[in-house]
Amino acid sequence: MHRRLVNLTLDTLDALPKRCRACVFWELSPLCAEATGEVGDPALEKEAWLSHTLLEWGGCGRIAYDGDVVAGYVTFASPKFVPRAVEFPSGPVSPDAALLMTVLVRPAYTGTGLGRQLVQAVAADVARRGVYAIETFGDARGESNACLVPADFYRSVGFKTVRFDPRYPRLRLELRPPADRDQQAADTFEVPRTVEWFELDDSELEQFFDAPGLDEPGIVRPRDGRPGIPRRA
Repeated sequence: MHRRLVNLTLDTLDALPKRCRACVFWELSPLCAEATGEVGDPALEKEAWLSHTLLEWGGCGRIAYDGDVVAGYVTFASPKFVPRAVEFPSGPVSPDAALLMTVLVRPAYTGTGLGRQLVQAVAADVARRGVYAIETFGDARGESNACLVPADFYRSVGFKTVRFDPRYPRLRLELRPPADRDQQAADTFEVPRTVEWFELDDSELEQFFDAPGLDEPGIVRPRDGRPGIPRRA
C-alpha cells in the first residue's frame, strides 16, 4: 500500500470522516451562535473557516492515507483563528504558540505510530514558520466520542501540563531548531507535501522534541459535548 500525508485543503476536505466534515466544534464559538441566534450550514461554515485560515495563516491540517483509505488526520492553527480556544477554563493559549486542535487515528491504525507522526508533522510545519511551541487542550477524563484528545496521549508524545484543569488541562510542547542549523536554513526547512508515514525517517523531526522515545497513540474520536456548554440529552 502507498501510505502518505497530504495537506488539508478545500480539495481534500471531503476526505475527512463524514461526522468530522460537518463538525465545527473548533471553528465556531457557541457564544457567537447565542449572540446571533443562528449558525449556518456546518459544512459550509467549515469550508469558510478553512478557506480563511489557509489564506491568512497557511496550512492548518494534514490527512494520512493508506492507499485510498483515510487513516487519520490532524488540524492546527494560530489560536486567533480558533474561536473555541477562548472558552476553555485553562486558557488562553500562549501568544508564542500554535494551537493543536485535534488528532484522529482510525481504530485499524492504532499502534502504527501514525498519531505520533501527525504531531511531528505539525511540529515541523510550525517550526518552519518560526513558531517553536505547540499548545493544546486535552481531555483529562479520556471520554470516548470526543473532539478533544485524551490528555494522556499528548503527554505520551512529549506535551507537559502548563495550566491544570480537572477536565480540560492546557498542555504545551516546546520545539527547538537543531543546534547546528543556521537561521536561513531553519527558515527554509519544510516537510514534503507527501510523506511516507510508515517509512518516515523521524530522526530530523525528533530534533524538535524535548522528550525522546515517544509512545504509541490511542484512538481519538469526535464528540458533541462542548466546554462551557451543557450537554444535551
